[in-house]
Amino acid sequence: MTETEIVYDVPRGTAYFTSQQAILSIASFIYYVLLFRVLDLSQIGQVSLLAITVAIFGTLTQVSLPAAATRFISNRLGSRDAPGAGAVAKTVLRLVLMIAIPTLLLTSLLSPWVGTLLFNTSGTSGLLVTAFVAAFFLDLTALYGAYFLGLGLYAKIVYQNLLYIPLSRGLALVLAALGLGVLGVVMGWLLGAVATLLLSLLLWKGRLPSGGTFPKRQLLSFSIPVFASAVVVLFQNWGDIALLQTLVGQLQITGAYYLTVSSVAFLSILWTPVTSALYPALSSSFSSQGPKAVSERLSVTFRLVNITVLPLGVALAAVAPTALEIVFPGLASQALPFAILAVTVVLTAQGAILVATLQAVGRTRPLFKVYLVATILDLGAVALLAKTLGTTAGAIGRVILGLSIFLLAYRSLRPTVDVPVSHGLFKAILVTIGTSIPLLVTDQVLTQQLMLGPLLRLPIILTVFVASFLIISRTLSIFEDADFSLLETALPTVMHRPVRFIQHLLT
Repeated sequence: MTETEIVYDVPRGTAYFTSQQAILSIASFIYYVLLFRVLDLSQIGQVSLLAITVAIFGTLTQVSLPAAATRFISNRLGSRDAPGAGAVAKTVLRLVLMIAIPTLLLTSLLSPWVGTLLFNTSGTSGLLVTAFVAAFFLDLTALYGAYFLGLGLYAKIVYQNLLYIPLSRGLALVLAALGLGVLGVVMGWLLGAVATLLLSLLLWKGRLPSGGTFPKRQLLSFSIPVFASAVVVLFQNWGDIALLQTLVGQLQITGAYYLTVSSVAFLSILWTPVTSALYPALSSSFSSQGPKAVSERLSVTFRLVNITVLPLGVALAAVAPTALEIVFPGLASQALPFAILAVTVVLTAQGAILVATLQAVGRTRPLFKVYLVATILDLGAVALLAKTLGTTAGAIGRVILGLSIFLLAYRSLRPTVDVPVSHGLFKAILVTIGTSIPLLVTDQVLTQQLMLGPLLRLPIILTVFVASFLIISRTLSIFEDADFSLLETALPTVMHRPVRFIQHLLT
Protein backbone atom coordinates (compact mmCIF):
# COMPACT_ATOMS: atom_id res chain seq x y z
CA MET A 1 0.00 0.00 0.00
CA THR A 2 1.45 3.35 -0.96
CA GLU A 3 1.19 6.62 0.88
CA THR A 4 -0.97 8.19 -1.82
CA GLU A 5 -3.65 5.54 -1.31
CA ILE A 6 -4.45 6.89 2.16
CA VAL A 7 -6.50 10.04 1.76
CA TYR A 8 -8.71 11.26 4.61
CA ASP A 9 -11.30 12.94 2.45
CA VAL A 10 -13.54 14.35 5.19
CA PRO A 11 -16.10 15.96 2.84
CA ARG A 12 -16.55 12.73 0.91
CA GLY A 13 -16.55 10.69 4.12
CA THR A 14 -19.16 13.01 5.56
CA ALA A 15 -21.25 12.55 2.42
CA TYR A 16 -20.96 8.77 2.74
CA PHE A 17 -21.94 8.81 6.40
CA THR A 18 -24.74 11.29 5.78
CA SER A 19 -26.22 9.06 3.08
CA GLN A 20 -25.81 6.07 5.36
CA GLN A 21 -27.38 7.88 8.29
CA ALA A 22 -30.33 8.99 6.17
CA ILE A 23 -31.02 5.42 5.07
CA LEU A 24 -30.50 3.99 8.55
CA SER A 25 -32.66 6.67 10.14
CA ILE A 26 -35.48 5.73 7.80
CA ALA A 27 -34.92 2.04 8.53
CA SER A 28 -34.86 2.65 12.29
CA PHE A 29 -37.92 4.88 12.06
CA ILE A 30 -39.86 2.15 10.27
CA TYR A 31 -38.51 -0.43 12.73
CA TYR A 32 -39.75 1.40 15.83
CA VAL A 33 -43.09 2.25 14.23
CA LEU A 34 -43.67 -1.42 13.35
CA LEU A 35 -42.21 -2.72 16.62
CA PHE A 36 -44.78 -0.59 18.45
CA ARG A 37 -47.45 -2.45 16.49
CA VAL A 38 -45.95 -5.96 16.78
CA LEU A 39 -45.08 -5.93 20.50
CA ASP A 40 -46.82 -4.32 23.45
CA LEU A 41 -45.11 -1.72 25.65
CA SER A 42 -44.19 -4.35 28.24
CA GLN A 43 -42.38 -6.43 25.61
CA ILE A 44 -40.69 -3.31 24.24
CA GLY A 45 -39.50 -2.70 27.80
CA GLN A 46 -37.94 -6.18 27.72
CA VAL A 47 -36.26 -5.37 24.41
CA SER A 48 -34.75 -2.23 25.97
CA LEU A 49 -33.34 -4.25 28.88
CA LEU A 50 -31.85 -6.81 26.49
CA ALA A 51 -30.30 -3.94 24.54
CA ILE A 52 -28.69 -2.86 27.81
CA THR A 53 -27.12 -6.31 28.26
CA VAL A 54 -25.72 -6.20 24.69
CA ALA A 55 -24.29 -2.75 25.36
CA ILE A 56 -22.68 -3.89 28.63
CA PHE A 57 -21.11 -6.94 26.99
CA GLY A 58 -19.73 -4.89 24.11
CA THR A 59 -18.31 -2.19 26.35
CA LEU A 60 -16.58 -4.62 28.71
CA THR A 61 -15.13 -6.90 26.03
CA GLN A 62 -13.95 -4.28 23.54
CA VAL A 63 -12.04 -2.33 26.22
CA SER A 64 -12.16 0.58 23.72
CA LEU A 65 -9.58 -1.22 21.59
CA PRO A 66 -11.42 -0.30 18.34
CA ALA A 67 -10.83 3.38 19.14
CA ALA A 68 -7.17 2.60 19.74
CA ALA A 69 -7.01 0.73 16.44
CA THR A 70 -8.39 3.73 14.52
CA ARG A 71 -6.04 6.13 16.22
CA PHE A 72 -2.82 4.10 15.83
CA ILE A 73 -3.58 2.89 12.30
CA SER A 74 -4.17 6.47 11.10
CA ASN A 75 -1.15 7.66 13.08
CA ARG A 76 1.14 4.99 11.60
CA LEU A 77 -0.07 5.76 8.10
CA GLY A 78 0.46 9.47 8.75
CA SER A 79 4.08 8.49 9.49
CA ARG A 80 4.25 6.41 6.26
CA ASP A 81 4.45 3.13 8.18
CA ALA A 82 1.98 0.70 6.54
CA PRO A 83 3.57 -2.44 8.17
CA GLY A 84 3.15 -0.76 11.56
CA ALA A 85 -0.51 -0.13 10.79
CA GLY A 86 -0.93 -3.81 9.88
CA ALA A 87 0.70 -4.80 13.16
CA VAL A 88 -1.77 -2.62 15.04
CA ALA A 89 -4.72 -4.38 13.40
CA LYS A 90 -3.35 -7.86 14.09
CA THR A 91 -2.53 -7.15 17.74
CA VAL A 92 -5.86 -5.49 18.51
CA LEU A 93 -7.79 -8.45 17.04
CA ARG A 94 -5.90 -10.87 19.26
CA LEU A 95 -6.55 -8.78 22.36
CA VAL A 96 -10.29 -8.52 21.66
CA LEU A 97 -10.61 -12.29 21.10
CA MET A 98 -8.67 -13.03 24.29
CA ILE A 99 -11.17 -10.97 26.26
CA ALA A 100 -14.45 -11.61 24.43
CA ILE A 101 -14.43 -15.43 24.19
CA PRO A 102 -14.02 -16.15 27.94
CA THR A 103 -16.54 -13.42 28.74
CA LEU A 104 -19.09 -15.01 26.39
CA LEU A 105 -18.69 -18.37 28.12
CA LEU A 106 -18.96 -16.82 31.59
CA THR A 107 -22.03 -14.71 30.85
CA SER A 108 -23.79 -17.67 29.25
CA LEU A 109 -23.28 -19.69 32.43
CA LEU A 110 -24.56 -16.78 34.53
CA SER A 111 -27.60 -16.11 32.32
CA PRO A 112 -30.16 -17.60 34.81
CA TRP A 113 -28.93 -15.20 37.51
CA VAL A 114 -28.93 -12.24 35.09
CA GLY A 115 -32.47 -13.15 34.01
CA THR A 116 -33.65 -13.11 37.62
CA LEU A 117 -32.02 -9.71 38.12
CA LEU A 118 -33.53 -8.11 35.03
CA PHE A 119 -36.87 -9.86 34.59
CA ASN A 120 -37.50 -11.45 38.00
CA THR A 121 -37.39 -14.92 36.39
CA SER A 122 -34.65 -17.37 35.41
CA GLY A 123 -36.68 -18.55 32.43
CA THR A 124 -35.14 -15.98 30.11
CA SER A 125 -31.77 -17.74 29.74
CA GLY A 126 -32.36 -18.43 26.04
CA LEU A 127 -33.04 -14.74 25.40
CA LEU A 128 -29.92 -13.67 27.24
CA VAL A 129 -27.54 -16.24 25.71
CA THR A 130 -28.75 -15.24 22.23
CA ALA A 131 -28.16 -11.57 23.11
CA PHE A 132 -24.64 -12.31 24.40
CA VAL A 133 -23.70 -14.24 21.24
CA ALA A 134 -25.03 -11.37 19.12
CA ALA A 135 -22.93 -8.96 21.18
CA PHE A 136 -19.81 -11.09 20.55
CA PHE A 137 -20.22 -10.90 16.78
CA LEU A 138 -20.98 -7.19 17.01
CA ASP A 139 -17.66 -6.76 18.84
CA LEU A 140 -15.85 -8.10 15.80
CA THR A 141 -17.82 -6.06 13.27
CA ALA A 142 -17.11 -2.93 15.32
CA LEU A 143 -13.41 -3.77 15.28
CA TYR A 144 -13.29 -4.10 11.49
CA GLY A 145 -15.24 -0.87 11.22
CA ALA A 146 -12.51 0.79 13.28
CA TYR A 147 -9.89 -0.60 10.89
CA PHE A 148 -11.74 0.83 7.89
CA LEU A 149 -12.04 4.19 9.64
CA GLY A 150 -8.32 4.24 10.38
CA LEU A 151 -7.59 3.78 6.68
CA GLY A 152 -10.11 6.41 5.63
CA LEU A 153 -12.19 3.71 3.89
CA TYR A 154 -15.45 5.41 4.77
CA ALA A 155 -17.47 3.55 2.13
CA LYS A 156 -16.61 0.17 3.68
CA ILE A 157 -18.09 1.25 7.02
CA VAL A 158 -21.21 2.32 5.16
CA TYR A 159 -21.46 -1.14 3.58
CA GLN A 160 -21.25 -2.70 7.05
CA ASN A 161 -24.00 -0.58 8.52
CA LEU A 162 -26.26 -0.71 5.49
CA LEU A 163 -26.21 -4.47 5.77
CA TYR A 164 -26.54 -4.82 9.55
CA ILE A 165 -29.24 -2.32 10.48
CA PRO A 166 -31.87 -3.10 7.82
CA LEU A 167 -31.16 -6.86 7.92
CA SER A 168 -31.18 -7.22 11.71
CA ARG A 169 -34.21 -4.95 12.16
CA GLY A 170 -36.11 -6.59 9.31
CA LEU A 171 -35.44 -10.11 10.58
CA ALA A 172 -36.35 -9.00 14.11
CA LEU A 173 -39.75 -7.76 12.99
CA VAL A 174 -40.47 -10.81 10.82
CA LEU A 175 -39.49 -13.32 13.51
CA ALA A 176 -41.35 -11.39 16.21
CA ALA A 177 -44.49 -11.22 14.06
CA LEU A 178 -44.27 -14.97 13.35
CA GLY A 179 -44.81 -15.66 17.03
CA LEU A 180 -41.29 -15.60 18.51
CA GLY A 181 -41.92 -12.24 20.17
CA VAL A 182 -38.94 -10.78 22.01
CA LEU A 183 -36.78 -13.82 21.17
CA GLY A 184 -37.37 -13.09 17.48
CA VAL A 185 -36.04 -9.57 17.94
CA VAL A 186 -32.82 -10.84 19.54
CA MET A 187 -32.39 -13.55 16.90
CA GLY A 188 -32.62 -10.80 14.29
CA TRP A 189 -29.73 -9.01 16.00
CA LEU A 190 -27.65 -12.21 15.95
CA LEU A 191 -28.25 -13.13 12.31
CA GLY A 192 -27.56 -9.57 11.18
CA ALA A 193 -24.29 -9.48 13.14
CA VAL A 194 -23.04 -12.76 11.63
CA ALA A 195 -23.82 -11.62 8.08
CA THR A 196 -22.07 -8.28 8.67
CA LEU A 197 -18.95 -9.95 10.04
CA LEU A 198 -18.68 -12.14 6.94
CA LEU A 199 -18.95 -9.05 4.73
CA SER A 200 -16.32 -7.25 6.83
CA LEU A 201 -13.83 -10.08 6.45
CA LEU A 202 -14.32 -10.02 2.70
CA LEU A 203 -13.84 -6.25 2.46
CA TRP A 204 -10.74 -6.25 4.71
CA LYS A 205 -8.77 -8.93 2.87
CA GLY A 206 -5.38 -7.63 1.69
CA ARG A 207 -5.80 -4.08 2.99
CA LEU A 208 -2.64 -3.99 5.15
CA PRO A 209 0.53 -6.08 5.56
CA SER A 210 -0.24 -8.81 8.10
CA GLY A 211 3.20 -9.45 9.59
CA GLY A 212 4.58 -8.28 12.92
CA THR A 213 3.00 -7.20 16.19
CA PHE A 214 2.46 -3.86 17.90
CA PRO A 215 3.29 -3.19 21.59
CA LYS A 216 0.22 -4.17 23.63
CA ARG A 217 1.15 -1.78 26.38
CA GLN A 218 1.04 1.19 24.01
CA LEU A 219 -2.41 0.17 22.77
CA LEU A 220 -3.75 -0.39 26.27
CA SER A 221 -2.27 2.85 27.62
CA PHE A 222 -4.45 4.64 25.06
CA SER A 223 -7.52 2.43 25.29
CA ILE A 224 -7.85 1.96 29.06
CA PRO A 225 -8.61 5.64 29.81
CA VAL A 226 -11.06 5.58 26.89
CA PHE A 227 -12.48 2.31 28.25
CA ALA A 228 -13.01 3.84 31.67
CA SER A 229 -14.86 6.64 29.92
CA ALA A 230 -16.82 4.11 27.85
CA VAL A 231 -18.02 2.38 31.03
CA VAL A 232 -19.29 5.71 32.26
CA VAL A 233 -20.86 6.39 28.86
CA LEU A 234 -22.69 3.08 29.22
CA PHE A 235 -24.36 4.47 32.32
CA GLN A 236 -25.06 7.69 30.43
CA ASN A 237 -26.86 5.91 27.61
CA TRP A 238 -28.76 3.36 29.64
CA GLY A 239 -28.65 4.50 33.26
CA ASP A 240 -31.82 6.58 33.09
CA ILE A 241 -33.75 3.66 31.54
CA ALA A 242 -32.45 1.28 34.21
CA LEU A 243 -33.27 3.75 36.99
CA LEU A 244 -36.79 4.32 35.71
CA GLN A 245 -37.34 0.56 35.62
CA THR A 246 -35.89 0.17 39.13
CA LEU A 247 -37.66 3.12 40.77
CA VAL A 248 -40.96 3.08 38.90
CA GLY A 249 -41.00 -0.67 38.26
CA GLN A 250 -43.25 -0.74 35.21
CA LEU A 251 -42.04 -2.18 31.91
CA GLN A 252 -44.73 -0.16 30.09
CA ILE A 253 -43.19 3.12 31.28
CA THR A 254 -39.70 1.85 30.45
CA GLY A 255 -40.88 0.92 26.96
CA ALA A 256 -42.55 4.32 26.41
CA TYR A 257 -39.40 6.19 27.45
CA TYR A 258 -37.22 3.93 25.29
CA LEU A 259 -39.33 4.80 22.24
CA THR A 260 -39.20 8.52 23.09
CA VAL A 261 -35.41 8.56 23.36
CA SER A 262 -35.07 6.49 20.19
CA SER A 263 -37.33 8.91 18.30
CA VAL A 264 -35.19 11.94 19.12
CA ALA A 265 -32.04 9.96 18.29
CA PHE A 266 -32.77 10.20 14.56
CA LEU A 267 -31.51 13.81 14.69
CA SER A 268 -28.01 12.35 15.07
CA ILE A 269 -27.94 12.25 11.28
CA LEU A 270 -27.03 15.93 11.50
CA TRP A 271 -23.73 15.42 13.33
CA THR A 272 -22.71 11.76 13.54
CA PRO A 273 -21.51 11.57 9.91
CA VAL A 274 -19.35 14.67 10.33
CA THR A 275 -17.91 13.45 13.63
CA SER A 276 -17.11 9.97 12.27
CA ALA A 277 -15.35 11.28 9.19
CA LEU A 278 -13.55 14.00 11.15
CA TYR A 279 -11.92 11.83 13.82
CA PRO A 280 -9.13 10.12 11.82
CA ALA A 281 -8.54 13.31 9.81
CA LEU A 282 -8.05 15.33 13.00
CA SER A 283 -5.65 12.69 14.31
CA SER A 284 -3.61 12.78 11.11
CA SER A 285 -3.69 16.61 10.90
CA PHE A 286 -2.59 17.01 14.52
CA SER A 287 0.27 14.59 13.96
CA SER A 288 1.52 16.27 10.77
CA GLN A 289 0.44 19.94 11.02
CA GLY A 290 -0.29 20.71 14.65
CA PRO A 291 -3.15 22.40 16.60
CA LYS A 292 -3.84 25.17 14.08
CA ALA A 293 -4.94 22.70 11.40
CA VAL A 294 -7.29 21.07 13.90
CA SER A 295 -8.85 24.44 14.78
CA GLU A 296 -9.45 25.26 11.13
CA ARG A 297 -11.32 21.99 10.58
CA LEU A 298 -13.33 22.49 13.75
CA SER A 299 -14.37 26.00 12.75
CA VAL A 300 -16.18 24.74 9.64
CA THR A 301 -17.65 21.78 11.53
CA PHE A 302 -19.12 23.78 14.41
CA ARG A 303 -20.65 26.37 12.10
CA LEU A 304 -22.46 23.76 10.02
CA VAL A 305 -23.63 21.85 13.09
CA ASN A 306 -24.90 24.98 14.81
CA ILE A 307 -26.95 26.27 11.87
CA THR A 308 -28.58 22.87 11.25
CA VAL A 309 -28.97 21.04 14.57
CA LEU A 310 -30.30 23.89 16.72
CA PRO A 311 -33.08 25.06 14.33
CA LEU A 312 -34.25 21.54 13.49
CA GLY A 313 -34.23 20.38 17.10
CA VAL A 314 -36.26 23.32 18.35
CA ALA A 315 -38.62 23.07 15.35
CA LEU A 316 -39.32 19.44 16.22
CA ALA A 317 -39.94 20.36 19.85
CA ALA A 318 -42.46 23.00 18.76
CA VAL A 319 -44.67 20.30 17.22
CA ALA A 320 -43.85 17.50 19.68
CA PRO A 321 -47.46 16.31 20.35
CA THR A 322 -48.25 16.10 16.64
CA ALA A 323 -44.99 14.28 15.88
CA LEU A 324 -45.65 11.65 18.54
CA GLU A 325 -49.30 11.20 17.58
CA ILE A 326 -48.31 10.49 13.98
CA VAL A 327 -45.57 8.01 14.78
CA PHE A 328 -46.74 6.39 18.03
CA PRO A 329 -50.50 6.77 18.55
CA GLY A 330 -51.23 6.80 22.27
CA LEU A 331 -47.81 8.19 23.30
CA ALA A 332 -48.76 11.89 23.19
CA SER A 333 -48.26 11.88 26.97
CA GLN A 334 -44.51 11.77 26.25
CA ALA A 335 -44.58 15.13 24.43
CA LEU A 336 -42.87 17.03 27.26
CA PRO A 337 -39.79 14.75 27.61
CA PHE A 338 -39.66 14.51 23.81
CA ALA A 339 -39.63 18.31 23.48
CA ILE A 340 -36.99 18.72 26.19
CA LEU A 341 -34.69 16.24 24.45
CA ALA A 342 -35.22 17.81 21.01
CA VAL A 343 -34.54 21.39 22.15
CA THR A 344 -31.23 20.50 23.78
CA VAL A 345 -29.95 18.01 21.21
CA VAL A 346 -27.44 20.63 19.99
CA LEU A 347 -25.54 20.13 23.27
CA THR A 348 -25.17 16.44 22.44
CA ALA A 349 -23.90 17.32 18.97
CA GLN A 350 -21.30 19.81 20.19
CA GLY A 351 -20.20 17.49 22.98
CA ALA A 352 -19.69 14.64 20.52
CA ILE A 353 -17.41 16.81 18.37
CA LEU A 354 -15.39 17.94 21.38
CA VAL A 355 -14.98 14.37 22.65
CA ALA A 356 -13.85 13.16 19.21
CA THR A 357 -11.31 15.98 19.11
CA LEU A 358 -9.94 15.09 22.55
CA GLN A 359 -9.36 11.53 21.37
CA ALA A 360 -7.86 12.67 18.06
CA VAL A 361 -5.22 14.82 19.76
CA GLY A 362 -4.42 12.09 22.29
CA ARG A 363 -5.96 13.74 25.37
CA THR A 364 -7.86 10.66 26.53
CA ARG A 365 -7.22 10.95 30.26
CA PRO A 366 -9.52 13.97 30.82
CA LEU A 367 -12.37 12.05 29.15
CA PHE A 368 -12.90 9.88 32.20
CA LYS A 369 -13.33 12.88 34.48
CA VAL A 370 -15.61 14.57 31.97
CA TYR A 371 -17.87 11.55 31.62
CA LEU A 372 -17.82 10.62 35.31
CA VAL A 373 -18.89 14.04 36.58
CA ALA A 374 -21.52 14.43 33.86
CA THR A 375 -22.96 10.97 34.53
CA ILE A 376 -23.15 11.48 38.29
CA LEU A 377 -25.07 14.71 37.75
CA ASP A 378 -27.35 13.04 35.18
CA LEU A 379 -28.24 9.94 37.18
CA GLY A 380 -28.45 11.89 40.42
CA ALA A 381 -31.12 14.12 38.89
CA VAL A 382 -33.03 11.11 37.53
CA ALA A 383 -32.89 9.30 40.88
CA LEU A 384 -34.23 12.36 42.70
CA LEU A 385 -37.01 13.16 40.25
CA ALA A 386 -38.08 9.78 38.80
CA LYS A 387 -40.88 8.99 41.25
CA THR A 388 -42.31 12.50 40.92
CA LEU A 389 -41.84 13.30 37.24
CA GLY A 390 -41.56 9.87 35.63
CA THR A 391 -40.09 9.93 32.14
CA THR A 392 -39.63 13.73 32.27
CA ALA A 393 -36.98 13.10 34.91
CA GLY A 394 -35.03 11.05 32.37
CA ALA A 395 -35.20 13.89 29.85
CA ILE A 396 -34.01 16.44 32.43
CA GLY A 397 -31.14 14.15 33.34
CA ARG A 398 -30.09 13.92 29.70
CA VAL A 399 -30.09 17.71 29.39
CA ILE A 400 -27.81 17.96 32.42
CA LEU A 401 -25.63 15.26 30.89
CA GLY A 402 -25.27 17.03 27.54
CA LEU A 403 -24.51 20.40 29.09
CA SER A 404 -21.95 18.94 31.50
CA ILE A 405 -20.08 17.03 28.78
CA PHE A 406 -19.97 20.12 26.58
CA LEU A 407 -18.62 22.42 29.30
CA LEU A 408 -16.11 19.98 30.74
CA ALA A 409 -14.81 18.75 27.37
CA TYR A 410 -14.44 22.35 26.17
CA ARG A 411 -12.44 23.20 29.27
CA SER A 412 -10.19 20.13 28.84
CA LEU A 413 -9.49 20.84 25.17
CA ARG A 414 -8.77 24.57 25.38
CA PRO A 415 -5.11 24.22 26.59
CA THR A 416 -4.29 22.22 23.45
CA VAL A 417 -6.53 23.53 20.66
CA ASP A 418 -8.48 26.71 20.02
CA VAL A 419 -12.11 25.53 19.87
CA PRO A 420 -14.54 27.82 17.96
CA VAL A 421 -17.76 26.32 19.38
CA SER A 422 -19.77 29.52 18.86
CA HIS A 423 -18.99 29.86 15.16
CA GLY A 424 -22.32 30.38 13.37
CA LEU A 425 -24.31 30.34 16.62
CA PHE A 426 -25.85 33.81 16.18
CA LYS A 427 -27.22 32.92 12.76
CA ALA A 428 -28.41 29.59 14.13
CA ILE A 429 -30.43 31.39 16.80
CA LEU A 430 -32.01 33.65 14.18
CA VAL A 431 -33.05 30.66 12.06
CA THR A 432 -34.37 28.91 15.16
CA ILE A 433 -36.59 31.83 16.13
CA GLY A 434 -37.75 32.35 12.55
CA THR A 435 -38.85 28.72 12.09
CA SER A 436 -39.98 27.49 15.51
CA ILE A 437 -42.39 30.31 16.34
CA PRO A 438 -44.44 29.96 13.10
CA LEU A 439 -44.48 26.19 13.63
CA LEU A 440 -45.68 26.46 17.21
CA VAL A 441 -48.46 28.91 16.30
CA THR A 442 -49.54 26.80 13.31
CA ASP A 443 -49.63 23.59 15.33
CA GLN A 444 -51.67 25.20 18.09
CA VAL A 445 -54.20 26.65 15.65
CA LEU A 446 -54.58 23.37 13.77
CA THR A 447 -54.96 21.43 17.02
CA GLN A 448 -56.98 23.74 19.26
CA GLN A 449 -59.01 25.80 16.82
CA LEU A 450 -59.49 23.66 13.73
CA MET A 451 -59.12 20.34 15.60
CA LEU A 452 -57.52 18.60 12.62
CA GLY A 453 -56.15 15.08 12.97
CA PRO A 454 -52.36 14.61 13.12
CA LEU A 455 -52.06 13.29 9.55
CA LEU A 456 -53.97 16.31 8.20
CA ARG A 457 -51.72 18.65 10.17
CA LEU A 458 -48.51 17.12 8.82
CA PRO A 459 -48.45 18.60 5.25
CA ILE A 460 -49.37 22.06 6.56
CA ILE A 461 -46.65 21.95 9.23
CA LEU A 462 -44.04 20.81 6.70
CA THR A 463 -45.02 23.60 4.30
CA VAL A 464 -44.73 26.23 7.04
CA PHE A 465 -41.33 24.92 8.09
CA VAL A 466 -39.88 24.81 4.58
CA ALA A 467 -41.21 28.26 3.70
CA SER A 468 -39.97 29.91 6.90
CA PHE A 469 -36.57 28.19 6.65
CA LEU A 470 -36.09 29.35 3.05
CA ILE A 471 -37.17 32.92 3.80
CA ILE A 472 -34.92 33.26 6.84
CA SER A 473 -31.95 31.64 5.10
CA ARG A 474 -32.17 33.91 2.06
CA THR A 475 -32.96 37.09 3.98
CA LEU A 476 -30.18 36.72 6.54
CA SER A 477 -27.63 34.94 4.29
CA ILE A 478 -27.35 32.03 6.68
CA PHE A 479 -25.56 29.69 4.28
CA GLU A 480 -22.35 30.49 2.42
CA ASP A 481 -21.24 29.44 -1.05
CA ALA A 482 -18.38 27.53 0.58
CA ASP A 483 -20.91 25.19 2.21
CA PHE A 484 -22.20 24.11 -1.18
CA SER A 485 -18.72 23.90 -2.66
CA LEU A 486 -17.99 21.43 0.12
CA LEU A 487 -21.05 19.40 -0.85
CA GLU A 488 -20.13 19.39 -4.54
CA THR A 489 -16.66 18.15 -3.68
CA ALA A 490 -18.11 15.34 -1.60
CA LEU A 491 -20.93 14.20 -3.85
CA PRO A 492 -20.83 12.48 -7.25
CA THR A 493 -21.19 14.61 -10.38
CA VAL A 494 -24.78 13.52 -10.92
CA MET A 495 -25.73 15.28 -7.66
CA HIS A 496 -24.15 18.63 -8.52
CA ARG A 497 -27.23 20.02 -10.27
CA PRO A 498 -29.57 19.36 -7.29
CA VAL A 499 -26.98 20.88 -4.97
CA ARG A 500 -26.82 24.02 -7.09
CA PHE A 501 -30.62 24.19 -7.11
CA ILE A 502 -30.69 24.05 -3.30
CA GLN A 503 -27.94 26.65 -3.22
CA HIS A 504 -30.03 28.90 -5.44
CA LEU A 505 -32.97 28.55 -3.04
CA LEU A 506 -31.03 29.14 0.17
CA THR A 507 -28.48 31.81 -0.76
